[in-house]
Amino acid sequence: MPLPQAYAQSSAIARIQATGKLTVAVFFEDVVPFFYVGPEGKLVGVDPAIAEDIAEKLGVTLEYNRAATTFDGLIDEVVEGRADMAISLLSDTLERAARASFSESYVSVRQFLLINRLQLGRLVAADPDRANDIPALLNNPQSRIGVIDGTSYVGFVAEDFPEAQNVAFNTWAEMLAAVKSGDLVALMYDEIEIGNWRLADSAGAVELRPYHLAGHPDTIAIALPPGQTDLKAWVDLYLTKAKTNGFLEGVLNEYLYSKDRALIDG
Repeated sequence: MPLPQAYAQSSAIARIQATGKLTVAVFFEDVVPFFYVGPEGKLVGVDPAIAEDIAEKLGVTLEYNRAATTFDGLIDEVVEGRADMAISLLSDTLERAARASFSESYVSVRQFLLINRLQLGRLVAADPDRANDIPALLNNPQSRIGVIDGTSYVGFVAEDFPEAQNVAFNTWAEMLAAVKSGDLVALMYDEIEIGNWRLADSAGAVELRPYHLAGHPDTIAIALPPGQTDLKAWVDLYLTKAKTNGFLEGVLNEYLYSKDRALIDG
């Protein structure tokens, strides 16, 4: 039965189905295990699995837009009409929600510091009374804490460490090198990148210490164009069903919740 003409003209879902294609924005660099090019040259991970399932249920093909070079840039791709949605380890911050709509969260990731052990030792020696309160120890004007520009962590560092120096980097590699050299006392990012570092450089724990920041996990959601209420309602219902029917749990267990990715403070 065809959709009524007035509904079809205003429906984002009808427009997507009419074009036969769902365009999903994904960050330009791979972030294992959320999205990365697998051995067969295909984009795989938590987010592509969700994107593929959404496209299948809408009855359309899937196309990726990987133009965004920052996570804030993913919002640009959506609100400026170059993507139907962004599914890309995207934090649903209030600042981003002022520009785009967000689905309900489909996973949350923990926030971590990666601390230079030598620099930390110097801070403890200067302020031994705070040795057991690392966040308080780091929250001082002499502390330089690294963050990736264009990510939600710019705001998180400013919120959690208002007295410290917030130092922005363009890439993870640059920021990691800075904390290893002691130019930073710490960097702040999610458990995904910290876990990837630990897997790639097991000996790095001699120099650097992961530290879990409890209190406010980083919730991840799908970004949608503002005003497309039918699409948002559909995606929210899709995620509710994906959580209850076991699909989402299976995806997260396959890609994210493996023993080799477990992180502890140390």
